[in-house]
Amino acid sequence: MTIKIGAIIKKLRTENNITQDTLATAIGVTPQAISRWESEGGYPDIELLPALADFFAVSTDELLGYKISEREQELADIKKEMARIAEVGSIEEQVAYARNAYARYPNDYEIRDYLAGSLYFVWQETQDEALFKEIEVLLESVANECTDENTRYNSINTLILLYGKVKQYDKATVWANRLTPMKYCRETALSNGIGDEKTKFYIQDEIDKLTDGLGLAIRNLVLNKDLPNDPSTWDRKIEMLKTANKLYRMIYGDNLMYHHDRLAFNHWLISTYQIAQGKVDATLASLETMCYHSIEHDKSYINDRGKYFSSIFTDQLIYPEPNKDFHELTEHTNCWHMSDRLQHSRYDCIRDNPRFAAVLETLAEYAR
Repeated sequence: MTIKIGAIIKKLRTENNITQDTLATAIGVTPQAISRWESEGGYPDIELLPALADFFAVSTDELLGYKISEREQELADIKKEMARIAEVGSIEEQVAYARNAYARYPNDYEIRDYLAGSLYFVWQETQDEALFKEIEVLLESVANECTDENTRYNSINTLILLYGKVKQYDKATVWANRLTPMKYCRETALSNGIGDEKTKFYIQDEIDKLTDGLGLAIRNLVLNKDLPNDPSTWDRKIEMLKTANKLYRMIYGDNLMYHHDRLAFNHWLISTYQIAQGKVDATLASLETMCYHSIEHDKSYINDRGKYFSSIFTDQLIYPEPNKDFHELTEHTNCWHMSDRLQHSRYDCIRDNPRFAAVLETLAEYAR
């Protein structure tokens, strides 16, 4: 059997963004020794194997290449389960699973980021100082060391939120400035054309992302604490949400596909302000529209995957196939989630209304 320990050391070191000098110092050898092993010019002494294995949080068998595939499969399974729990599990379940995964693979940046994100939700409720520090350390390690852009940027975004919550605005700004300006993003660069005859697709892809980004930004503005949630703002919030809905209609037309979810949520949110204003008929109308979009979203998930949008702004784009391992709608439909929201006590004053009952009954037909 050919021993590939040098290649494995290099792979582990590169994945964890560790220099040869850092590794050499940690296990008490020279950087030249590390370089020699990685170029297959020799092997580490046997007494160094436990130190190397401990440094990378792997077994000596994995270090020698016996179980590297099992390790990778376990990591893939862990990340698949993290995605599932993030969609349908409680915060407590997310934290418990993330802590177990982190204990198993402390050097995996995706797991660190997931754990920090889960703890962040707990910290928002508790404001525990020790928890804040744990989250900060996890996020900064990912933001400073991880070479995967999606994971690194996700940690940076959470750091910005974290520092903003505690009014450490200077730190939040420093991290925000490490992100790429919008005008230099991938979608904008490609939409300018690169000569591969796919410019129309790139432009539509940018339109699609900008539209959804703007729609969500409007919703976030409505929900932001800087816009007080009191009667003086409710009409403005309703108008903002209606504007977001018009935006989606303008770009996607009637063929909204999975964007029906955005309109369903916005109409439900509108209903929460209308019921607080005592506008029963308006509330019921919003909930009926919400019900329609929820059903259309769930139908589209079944019928439209792999199909093109029909709007002139998006007819080069396809409803993407869901992740083959997991999709949130495999456990609960959008209608289920909306039905669950209607159990809130705010709707008790119209619970006996036939129109409200009809909405619940219709959602129940598609809820699972």
